[in-house]
Amino acid sequence: MSSIKFGTDGWRAVIAENFTFQNLENVINAYAKFILNKKSEPVVIIGYDARFMSEKYAEFVAEKLKNYGFLVYLCDKEVPTPLVSWSIKNYKYDGGIVITSSHNPYFYNGFKVKNENGAGFSREQVKELEKNLYSKKDLKIKQGKLEKVNYSEEYIKSILKFIDITAIKKSKIKIIVDTMYGSGKGYFEEIFKGYSKIKFINNKRDPLFGGLNPEPIDKNLEKLMKEVKNEKADIGIAVDGDADRVGIVDNKGYYLTSHKVFSLLLLHHIKHKNLTPDVVRTVSGTFLIDRITKKYGLSLQETPVGFNNIAEIMVKSKKDVIGGEESGGIGFSYYLSERDGIFSGLLMLEFLAKEKKSLRQILKSLDKEYGKLRYDRIDINFNENQRNQIKNELIEIEEKGIYNGKKITSINKKDGIKFIMGQDEWIMFRFSGTEPLLRIYCEAGTLRRVKNNLETAKKMLLK
Repeated sequence: MSSIKFGTDGWRAVIAENFTFQNLENVINAYAKFILNKKSEPVVIIGYDARFMSEKYAEFVAEKLKNYGFLVYLCDKEVPTPLVSWSIKNYKYDGGIVITSSHNPYFYNGFKVKNENGAGFSREQVKELEKNLYSKKDLKIKQGKLEKVNYSEEYIKSILKFIDITAIKKSKIKIIVDTMYGSGKGYFEEIFKGYSKIKFINNKRDPLFGGLNPEPIDKNLEKLMKEVKNEKADIGIAVDGDADRVGIVDNKGYYLTSHKVFSLLLLHHIKHKNLTPDVVRTVSGTFLIDRITKKYGLSLQETPVGFNNIAEIMVKSKKDVIGGEESGGIGFSYYLSERDGIFSGLLMLEFLAKEKKSLRQILKSLDKEYGKLRYDRIDINFNENQRNQIKNELIEIEEKGIYNGKKITSINKKDGIKFIMGQDEWIMFRFSGTEPLLRIYCEAGTLRRVKNNLETAKKMLLK
């Protein structure tokens, strides 16, 4: 049982090592107890991604819950995680589960949990769920019901209520879409049926994800970047393995950081959708959001890493909220209190159609108006016996008050530790909650300074 640990978005583990049917059953039982404490005859939906064995794990979960008296709706094919969230919200289900490990390597799988709002579990809900892992309370066998469902058509229709697809098609934008061999395949095709200026890559099921992690970041999108340049396309759009995150490539074949994507989508809502939303970003977010919200007089809140923290605010707020995280997850409360990579990609296309400019031109204007800010992140594998050494090095930096020759003007410990050096520069260190990884995030006025800060961190922390 000690091998089961919930992170910011459920439980993930290596297939056949910790992600076993026995451990999965323990997690199912904990989930069943959690739900049955609130509902005597719960209704839930179960989805799954395109990973190895995901459909078998999903069937296993569905059968177990049915035998505890649940009414279970099981998706009849692999689906994007946001489709499950949308289904919960639209049909007022008591919750949902997605068998997915999102952007993790192919040898992982996971158990994502969604609450009654379609959002990821809050911190309090995660704690309660974890307690049930150790509960000795027996579950009663009670005959429930299992039905297979397909909500793809309804999900697409719900998206198109918020997107001006006519404007996108009239603009004749040339699009390359990379579904990264994941469960996002089929949706852009349906939305753009009959549109000739769209091309797809990596658009089939491959449980090995072409040898790359299905995470839409620059190192995994070289094929998309090359394709955009070769085809002289206006934009490249990628979605991760379960299609709740988005990655964007501009018309010159350059990858946009998720910070730039979030900033542009916020500006799109202000300029073209006439919204003045409250804004939420995680602690690893960009200063750009601070500058945009300040200019337009918008409320800005900061949360720890994890979209579930953003979703909590979205659910409680009475205003429209736009929230974004560093990893490419962006949510819009008027649509869902959750991320949706397909929806975000379509909003970027809508923005381009309304602006009538190239992405490269828009980015230059962004730099001119809000100042040049560049960003990068590295993930470092470490041995557990190095954890204390890394912590001690970070304490030493804090005590000295200087990082890489620059004075630290403030420190943020909301999640990990973030050293802020003035108005244009910061570096943040955070241990992953689910893997032996140290994540190091950095933003500065030049890419050279960003790279230098990250290299200094690697040399300093892993001597």
